[in-house]
Amino acid sequence: MELAGEAINFHKPGENYKTEGYVITDKTMDLLKKHVKETGGKVVTRFPPEPNGILHIGHAKAINFNFGYAKHNNGICYLRFDDTNPEKEEERYFKGIIEMVDWLGYKPFKITHASDQFDKLYELAKELIRRGKAYACHQKNEEIKGHNPPPSPWRDRPAEESLKIFEDMKKGKFDEGEVTIRMKYTMEDGKQDPVAYRIKYAHHAKTGDKWCIYPTYDFTHCLNDSLENITHSLCTKEFQSRRSAYYWLCNSLDVYCPVQWEYGRLNLNYTVVSKRKLMKLIQEGICKYQLVYI
Repeated sequence: MELAGEAINFHKPGENYKTEGYVITDKTMDLLKKHVKETGGKVVTRFPPEPNGILHIGHAKAINFNFGYAKHNNGICYLRFDDTNPEKEEERYFKGIIEMVDWLGYKPFKITHASDQFDKLYELAKELIRRGKAYACHQKNEEIKGHNPPPSPWRDRPAEESLKIFEDMKKGKFDEGEVTIRMKYTMEDGKQDPVAYRIKYAHHAKTGDKWCIYPTYDFTHCLNDSLENITHSLCTKEFQSRRSAYYWLCNSLDVYCPVQWEYGRLNLNYTVVSKRKLMKLIQEGICKYQLVYI
C-alpha cells in the first residue's frame, strides 16, 4: 500500500500531541509514555465493524486502509466487532466479516469484541458519574432526539443518586427507555449530552443474558481504542463531528487518548454502499445474499 494524501502526515506513535486539535492535559505525556512502552512504539490500528449486516465495497476501502496502513508501517491491526446492539447482531455476520477480511488478504493481529470490555466499560461509566460528568436521566428517547432538545431536569442530580440508579439499571429494575446514563457534553454537531448507557432486554451473541444495559457507540468506541492501545483511530468523515467528544471522554477519565483521523467514505454511482439499504433489499426479496469467493 502506497500512502497518499493526509495519511502521509499522520503522527508517529507516541507523538499524538503533535496532531492539530489533539487535546493535551497534565496527564497526557505520562499516559503516552506508558502507551509507547506497552506497544513497543508500533503502529496499532483496528477495523471495527458492527456485526449487524453484510459488508459492501465501502467496507473494503476501510479494511484496506486500516490493515494496509498498519502493514505499511510494520504495525498491527485488530479486527474488533462493535457488538453493542444485541437485537441486531447475528452469528452469520460475525463469520461473514471474518471471511471477508481473510478474502481480501489480511490477517488480524487479534479478533476482539467491544463486549470483551463490558466489565471495564461499566466501571469507567461509574467513574465518569463519580467525577460529575455523567448522570442518570429519565427523559424519553423522543424527547432528546435532534440537536435542540429541552435540557434534562436531572442533569444536576447528585452523583450518588445516579450511581444507585445505574446499579438498579444493571439489576433490571427499570423498563427499556425508562432511564439512560448521559454524558455532560455538547458535541460538535450540536447534539447535547449523548447517551452513554441504555437498557436493552435482548440476548447478546457473546455475553448471553449477563447484561441488560449496553454502552453506546459514543461511549464505547474511544474507550475500546484506548484499552487496545490504538495509535491511529481511522474512520470516515461522518464521524468527524464526534472527534472532540472522543477526546473529551478519554481525557475526562484520564486514560490514554488515541488520535482520530478521518477519510472520505467510498461512494459509487449505480452501486448501493449502505448496509441498511442492502439489508432492506435482501429482506424484501429483491436480491439474495451469498458470499462468493473469486
